[in-house]
Amino acid sequence: MPIKYYPFLLYLEESIEFIDCEETLNHALFYLSNTQTQHALCLYDNGQCYDLQGYKKELPTLSQLTGRVQQALLDDGQCCVQKVVLTDIKQVFSLLCSG
Repeated sequence: MPIKYYPFLLYLEESIEFIDCEETLNHALFYLSNTQTQHALCLYDNGQCYDLQGYKKELPTLSQLTGRVQQALLDDGQCCVQKVVLTDIKQVFSLLCSG
């Protein structure tokens, strides 16, 4: 699996995770099905997006990212996440790497 560099965001069907190293990636992928792995995306802070096979993909919309980030923050015990509205990909990194 050709990962360009760390850190990146692992964008899945129902979640998003901050990945800072190979160990974190392996842990995040361990229980995923082949179908889930095929649909997973690597999002980089420069706006580039790739699948796990290294093929360039379209970046999810800010609306899609907002929903995943809100859910990730809820899962981490944050409240009032409905107020989170993203304006760029760098905000996603800021919110999730400190989470």
